Amino acid sequence: MKKAILFLIIHLLTLATGYAQIIWDDYSQSYTEGAMSNSPTVGLIVALRKGNDFMWSIREKSKHFDTLDKDANFKRVRPKDIIARTTFDTARAQFFLSGVGPQNAHLFQFRVIEYPSNRVLVPWRTINQFTDSALIKSIKMPKMAYLGGYKTSFGNMLILDVRKTESNRIIATSLVAWEVITPSITSIYTSENIDQFFKKLQYPWAKEKQPTDQQSPVLTVPSTNTNLVFVLRGTIFYKEQIQYELIRNGNVYTPWRYNDYDNSFVWIQDCPPGSYVIKIRFSSQPSTNVTEYRFDVEPAWYQTNLFRIVVGIFVAALLGACVFGLLFIRQRRKTQQQESDRTKLQLELKAIHAQLNPHFVFNALSSIQGLINRQDIKGANSYLSDFARLMRESLNYTHKDEIALQEEIKTLDTYLKLEQLRFGFQYAINVDAAINVYETNIPVLLLQPLVENAVKHGVATLQEKGAIIINFNRADHNMIVTITDNGKGFTNDIATTGLGLRLTRDRINLLNKLHPEWQLSLDINNTVPSGTQVTLSYKNWF
Repeated sequence: MKKAILFLIIHLLTLATGYAQIIWDDYSQSYTEGAMSNSPTVGLIVALRKGNDFMWSIREKSKHFDTLDKDANFKRVRPKDIIARTTFDTARAQFFLSGVGPQNAHLFQFRVIEYPSNRVLVPWRTINQFTDSALIKSIKMPKMAYLGGYKTSFGNMLILDVRKTESNRIIATSLVAWEVITPSITSIYTSENIDQFFKKLQYPWAKEKQPTDQQSPVLTVPSTNTNLVFVLRGTIFYKEQIQYELIRNGNVYTPWRYNDYDNSFVWIQDCPPGSYVIKIRFSSQPSTNVTEYRFDVEPAWYQTNLFRIVVGIFVAALLGACVFGLLFIRQRRKTQQQESDRTKLQLELKAIHAQLNPHFVFNALSSIQGLINRQDIKGANSYLSDFARLMRESLNYTHKDEIALQEEIKTLDTYLKLEQLRFGFQYAINVDAAINVYETNIPVLLLQPLVENAVKHGVATLQEKGAIIINFNRADHNMIVTITDNGKGFTNDIATTGLGLRLTRDRINLLNKLHPEWQLSLDINNTVPSGTQVTLSYKNWF
């Protein structure tokens, strides 16, 4: 039962419909001698659809023909005049038997066999279909037998035999092979030799010399090339018969499309640089063999990776130079501004220092005047001697920003001795053992106005009962200097009207701006039960 159903399915798939009408002009015919005459003899006619018959110029014979030609058993039972044709699409081959009409059809039978499997598609059967009136009128021939339309898969062949019923002798045979065919590239033309291609189109018979570089597996053309022509073997009449696809750098650049020209070549133009693969196939066999050919289009010098790298480096260097230039200019301006500010601060410090010197001289001369008024000639002379030494030291420090702490202490000691002669107070200068007075520098004469204030506003009126104590202490990286007196204490009048104190504060502010890495601070507080303590802190001094 299963075999019967399978046979029925195969029969329905391969057997043509009962309607025998075909458009005769759409087919090319092959036939035995006399089959198409006005008085036709019994002979086979094979009709294959036109459109792909151009491929016969590429492959006219099938290997199956050669195999059967060497088969003695096959040839022994068949006539010598065998119709053998190749076809290249999926259309059915149409079979007719001339010289046979309804009146003598019972004398003949036919069958269809698939080769090389030798599977019987149509067993021996009687003829019962004939050409209709429209077809008879079109071909201007008497009514003849229509055996049907049949096809098989690519790579196989159909054998149709006709025999006489009475003698079982085969009187006609036709072989139709469905051949797989691959486009073959015979020539390649570039912009360099495109004139040869035009010459070939004009004179197809002219011989040409193929360039040797086109024999290589990969064709390489320069970036200036704008034409690539791939000439195919065979005669192609319609552009729909050829399809091609273009792959660039592994990606689809041009998807499958019909050819652009009704001719046997594929012409592509203006390909940008890259590695290409062109794929060409016949439209009638889109799922079978495809011809591939590789070619490379070289980039122009400005499209190469080396050029891009050089340009990238140049641009990066240019941007870097611009950024560096901007930063340099900005830093230079900042440095110039800082230098200008520093110069300005130094000038202001010198101006303040210049104001302190007359202040100090005025106070010293006042002290000498007091001694003279008291008729203390010896004390005045001693004072003048010490004052001269003090003025000499002060002049030596005029052009210095900093001096050693030892020199500052020496100057303070000289000044206090001078004032001690005048007022008779007691004083003491104490230095922490952790401080190296020879290696530690401080701003010149910064303590002088503070000590003068302690004398003038503190102990001057106390005479021998007055006392001034100056301490130099170290606390981690800081130096703390305290000036303590037992006078009447600090008042706001002194803070606002005292020239020395105001100049000292201004000087401290300028020094802090000039040297942000360390900071000076000044604090003035009253002590208990009486007196004033001035604290000058040198932060981050060590």
